[in-house]
Amino acid sequence: MIRVFFSLCLMASASAYITTSLVIDEECLNFTVYPVQYELIIKPTIFKNQLFFYDCDMVITVIANAPEVTMIELDAKDLVINETVVYRDHTNIINVNTPFTYDRVNGKLKIYLNEPLRVYKRFNTQYQVRIWFKKIVRYDTPGVFAVRYDDDIEGEKYMILTRLSRNHAKYFFPCFDNNRFEAVFKFKINTIPGERGMQYINSSLVIAEEQRRMNRNNYIFIEYQPSPQVSLNEIGFVYSQFSNASMRARNTNDTIVIWAPGPTMIYYNYILKFGQSIMNLIHEYSTIDRPIMYGPINIVAVPSNLNGYEIGSWNLLTNGYIRLAYVPELTSIRQLEKMTFELTQQLCRIWLGNPGEHPRTTWKEEWFKEGVATYFAYYFLGKYHHNGESYKTGWPYGFYGLEMRHRAMLVDWHHSTPSLINFNRTLAVEIPPRYTELMTMKTASLLWMVENWIGTEKFHAALVKYINKRRGSYISIEDFMINLDKETVECFHQFFNGSTSSRVLDSWIHQSGYPVINVEVFRDRSPNVILLKQRKFMFTKEFRYDTKFLIPISYVIQHNQNCYNCHQPRFTISTSTYSFAENLNGGWIILNRRASGYYRVNYDADTWLLIAKTLQENHLSIDELNRAQIVSDVFALYAAGDLSYELAVEILSYLDKEQSYAVWESAITGFELLKIEYAACDFTKALYEEWQQFMRRNVKAIYDTLVEDLEQQQQRRLFRSNIITFACAVQYEPCLHRVRQLYTQQLGRSVGLDPDSRQACYYTVLSDHSGALMQNLTWFEDEDRQIATNRMREESRLMYRLPPGMKTNANLFLNATTHPSSRPSAPAPQTRLPGSSGTLQTSIVCILVAYLFTTIF
Repeated sequence: MIRVFFSLCLMASASAYITTSLVIDEECLNFTVYPVQYELIIKPTIFKNQLFFYDCDMVITVIANAPEVTMIELDAKDLVINETVVYRDHTNIINVNTPFTYDRVNGKLKIYLNEPLRVYKRFNTQYQVRIWFKKIVRYDTPGVFAVRYDDDIEGEKYMILTRLSRNHAKYFFPCFDNNRFEAVFKFKINTIPGERGMQYINSSLVIAEEQRRMNRNNYIFIEYQPSPQVSLNEIGFVYSQFSNASMRARNTNDTIVIWAPGPTMIYYNYILKFGQSIMNLIHEYSTIDRPIMYGPINIVAVPSNLNGYEIGSWNLLTNGYIRLAYVPELTSIRQLEKMTFELTQQLCRIWLGNPGEHPRTTWKEEWFKEGVATYFAYYFLGKYHHNGESYKTGWPYGFYGLEMRHRAMLVDWHHSTPSLINFNRTLAVEIPPRYTELMTMKTASLLWMVENWIGTEKFHAALVKYINKRRGSYISIEDFMINLDKETVECFHQFFNGSTSSRVLDSWIHQSGYPVINVEVFRDRSPNVILLKQRKFMFTKEFRYDTKFLIPISYVIQHNQNCYNCHQPRFTISTSTYSFAENLNGGWIILNRRASGYYRVNYDADTWLLIAKTLQENHLSIDELNRAQIVSDVFALYAAGDLSYELAVEILSYLDKEQSYAVWESAITGFELLKIEYAACDFTKALYEEWQQFMRRNVKAIYDTLVEDLEQQQQRRLFRSNIITFACAVQYEPCLHRVRQLYTQQLGRSVGLDPDSRQACYYTVLSDHSGALMQNLTWFEDEDRQIATNRMREESRLMYRLPPGMKTNANLFLNATTHPSSRPSAPAPQTRLPGSSGTLQTSIVCILVAYLFTTIF
């Protein structure tokens, strides 16, 4: 990351200079004046008549990086600039005739000088730019804004806070609004405790700890310690009348402090205890006595609907009230899940590196840090549930692995989606929101794939050792991969005698999208020959080309008799076509054990039918995560036009027997894939109705089971909520009747509305009555109303764009007991068995024969 001082890019300017005290990144930025320190004296005022503003006396210490600079340009938006001066050695060098101009429309403040600035290295001269300005704060101003909330005791209250991501610092104060510039910040807050017409304020928070406080002339002067070097999006300011509660970690002085309106503090006990548990898990995992943060982590519960934490927040975190408060009669299980994930992810970001460290850890590729933080968030959530930190029953980490995989694949298939390597020089805060899931979930999924490939124990030992070793220095994806090889691979860094883990990761981060592996089993040879062919997965018909991902392959087979390598059936493929031998003994083969591989699998019809037969007769004989993978892949392959309707229905028809949360989550997310626009399956209204009818038949059993189940364990609640929402979405009449009845009872206030069924209720009522919902909803209820409204609108758009079509009236004549038909001779398998080198080139003869076979047949 670029620090306060910058080196000259020789290709751009021959006159630039370099400062000596800070780390320099090799990047040329077209700036001639750089900030070293911001010092702000803020005098905020909150009137009870909803007038909010602050006056500020600010001094920016700057240096010049080029000669002949006679104008200093800053970013300033929606501010009232009163006066500016520029000092050099106590001499004001401002142009008296034209001190400054302020372009309100474009947000540019230009300060004019009567002499050019002296280049820093040559003269070691620093300048102080002093600006007096006023900011009128409103509810909707970007960057810094006011929030109104109701206090049960004192009535209406107001607060002022900042959220400076997306280049909003210029709305807070005049600045050099470039997130690559880092500077020291010194805050002083001058406040009046309370006068007539003004709201009493008792708390003021910035990104540094309070240094001293003085009372003078009815003012309270609060001076804060200088911050470390931070970028603009990492600073913050909160001004409120809040109370606080705190908890410390078990073995360190790490402390979480929750700030919220006093009467509501009881609702934050859950998130406080949860945060304490996650900090304990992080310390237990890291194995070193090093705090996550030097100083407290202040978390402010803002009485507003904020969209999660800001990426750059490290010791002053702000989030919406419903993402921190747990009100049992209002908080749904989905809101609780989102609440815990967001805090865990943010704590992992802080643990992996923050400006308050001594010394500081810097991640060269910020997308990689985001992915690692997301991976750890799911990892620690799995530990939290499984270790009994919250509930007695376990929540396998694999469920979270599936969630990462599904969320990543949903955004990663489109041909315009970039590869991860394209974000190498992009700050995380500047990556467009449409790529957030790609940056976080895909990176986490790739780490999960490698973890399952080389073994969980070995992978985590190497991962934590690397993070601890690189504390206080730079972390890069390249350095990480090199160290991962050293710690996890033996025999001259060979990875299962074929490829290193670094080569696997490198293959995936340099290529966009993900592959589908087409599996063809030739059963007329002994041993059988399995032919694998990879190509880019696409829901649309375009851009379907052969790929050369370095794919870790693992598999299970139905019958283990005479199996060549059933104990460790693992190898890698890097060519578009690959073949190997295995004794299947008339049974199926399923690729991608535990569904950890970041790819989809499509089998030949005979293998699919054998899998379908097993699912119908004894679905528990197939691992739960593999069943979830199969269900997800079947929906995706059908939507992509790679699987017929008849075969897809044949495979999925066992779902009426399925009781697994993971599998039904795959079915629910998979069903949504059918709605992708321009998908190759040529979807119609008639087909959609048939799929809805099919899912209604299959959801009945699990719906009846869960609705009658009173278990309140977290996973069971989430399972029940998702099934109820899905059953209503596919128009399952008993579910529709139930939620309508629940909503009617709530209107009469005879009972409270079950928060876990709330989305389903709102969706059904909105669909029935075109938006006629009750008024005066709480924030918790309003969030579900917005989600239900968006789902209803998406459903309306779907039905509008789909052509009518005709029903298939398909009679499923396929029989899972049918023996595989005889096939032409298969290409000869490679001489190496699956346990041997799988990434060496396939023989030329094998490739040619395989190509001719697939072309002809």
